[in-house]
Amino acid sequence: RKLKQVMNFHFTSKKNKIFKLDQAARSIKRLTAILILFAVTFQNEKLFSQVIDVNALHLGDRIFSSGRYLIDHENGLHLIDAGQKQNDTIFVAVHGFRSQGYEWIYALKKMTATNNRTYFYRWDWTQCPDQASSNLYNELKDLLTLEPQIKHVTLFGHSYGGNIVTGISDMPNLGSIEIHSIAGALIPMKRLKKNCPYFLGFQNHKSLYPHFQWRTVKDQDGAFKNLPFDPQVIEIDGSQIIQLPSKRPDGSRLGHNRSITWVVDYYFNN
Repeated sequence: RKLKQVMNFHFTSKKNKIFKLDQAARSIKRLTAILILFAVTFQNEKLFSQVIDVNALHLGDRIFSSGRYLIDHENGLHLIDAGQKQNDTIFVAVHGFRSQGYEWIYALKKMTATNNRTYFYRWDWTQCPDQASSNLYNELKDLLTLEPQIKHVTLFGHSYGGNIVTGISDMPNLGSIEIHSIAGALIPMKRLKKNCPYFLGFQNHKSLYPHFQWRTVKDQDGAFKNLPFDPQVIEIDGSQIIQLPSKRPDGSRLGHNRSITWVVDYYFNN
């Protein structure tokens, strides 16, 4: 009888342990599901919570402080809020390597003035172009999924940002999108070759979407004038080339950063 009691005790104890382990496993599964749901919800909220008030972006004497404010935001898509009502077409601005932000202030204000939603894409410029392009692609896919009323996307990428936007031009399922590379070094320069040896640039690249190369005059562009070649000159199948003038209407030099202002003015005035 004692042996039977001992055996029953061990059997019951083992059964209790299995029951408790099963309960713990169920609890872990529920907790994991909750955490995943929270992460997805947080990501979706994060996509839209990084809002920048257009009134915080100033020209004139405050343009450089506005640039610092802009570029100090964390990585991701940032809505430039100006109370825009048009959601069917959006504009996305993508900065270049070590951007100071100020070169985008005029352009962002110009974009928001159209009453279309405008985004500034802040990204990690220590990344190689293929990774940065992949991140942008995923952000756009998420945005288009969450905002099905968006029917058209216009991307503007400046300098290194031209690489990033051009990098998504062969990625599928983005719908109606046009891509603008402004003063983009689409042939890898020395620094890029050293840091990203597997990135070969866009020679013989084929774009799935309308693609535009806005090229500065090399000798007037401070980022390119001392190079032995012009990193903007490249053949991309499906791309249209627009050569910028060497001077602005006021006679001043049209250089690397000012090219954004010229392109945006030309784009929205024509």
